[in-house]
Amino acid sequence: MNTDFTPHQQALREELREFLAEQLPPRWVGVWQDARSIEQSEAITVAMAERGWLTYYWPAEYGGADGTVWDQVVIQEELFAHHEPRGSQYMGVNWIGPALMTYGTDEQKKKYLPEIASGQGFWAQLFSEPDAGSDLAAIRTTAVLDGNEFVINGEKVWTSYANTAQHGFLLARSEPGSTRHKGISALLIEMDSPGIEVREIESTIGWHRFHGVTFSDVRVPRSALLGGLHEGWAVAMHALPLERVGNARYARSTRVLGLAESARRAASDADEPEVADILALGRMAELLNYQAAAIKEANGTLDWQASMAFVANATYEQRVAAFAERVYGFEAFVASGDDLAPAGGEIESFVARQAPTVTIQAGTYQVQLSTIARRALGLPRAL
Repeated sequence: MNTDFTPHQQALREELREFLAEQLPPRWVGVWQDARSIEQSEAITVAMAERGWLTYYWPAEYGGADGTVWDQVVIQEELFAHHEPRGSQYMGVNWIGPALMTYGTDEQKKKYLPEIASGQGFWAQLFSEPDAGSDLAAIRTTAVLDGNEFVINGEKVWTSYANTAQHGFLLARSEPGSTRHKGISALLIEMDSPGIEVREIESTIGWHRFHGVTFSDVRVPRSALLGGLHEGWAVAMHALPLERVGNARYARSTRVLGLAESARRAASDADEPEVADILALGRMAELLNYQAAAIKEANGTLDWQASMAFVANATYEQRVAAFAERVYGFEAFVASGDDLAPAGGEIESFVARQAPTVTIQAGTYQVQLSTIARRALGLPRAL
């Protein structure tokens, strides 16, 4: 595996940095600051789409530029180092779009892919449920065929972007009496459908970051089915690894580590061994993500390697957060709206909002370890 980026990719990285320096508003720390941050994210995303960067590695026939997996790695690294200004668009670009290319009908591709490529399509992932957040196969939301329509009933929880999403990528149990991985279907739904209720789950980690979504006799056409009937588990297992390596979280962690290391209060060398240890962990996370990219390039898909990269990202992120909190003390919790916030609020956003949640996103840390144990090491199921 060659981890050296080409001159073209280095030039792309520099262009992106210049673009972000011009486009990002002062004190930008991500989309969960307030309502204005969502609007700013949308403007930046459209500007990226106009330059061909949003879906750069997609095939040209779907609105991309026939870029490589490594081109996409460069784009992801720069965006995550700058607190992911795309917001919910990363889902459309990284895994919803590719899932549509693999499983979608011609009509679904024509409807959704150009919208994503133009920066206009906003999605919510409707997977987790009460009592089934980490055990996706235990979902109870139902989508039962009634003539040429699915009737959906149930509840999803911890859903990001549900308050602004136009569309939802839903997993529901479509075969009555089925259990575990069987009898699940994937549906592409409209979030303004009658019977859908979205409510905010208030938290300390960001404005409108989490939502509960309730479905009460929601009717969607059979044409909303993505992939085969009762075959949604295969769709989900194709999409989830792409989600887990679509976030270059290690790039943001390295940026914050640099800020914290520069701000160390003590003039002694006491912190040097810890910084070196964290940097080694960061390099490991980076290389595991590169390994996943190489496997994706070779095979077109991923398995347990995505979980391994995600575990490394999460471990690195929380180590960096702990170090930054120790360096800054109580100042680490001064938010971006305050003039005294370190690094314009970047430290608070990372320490108090991002790192605490990384081990429960896209499948919990423990679920990822179980996946690695079973699929890579052949160990018995633990979760």
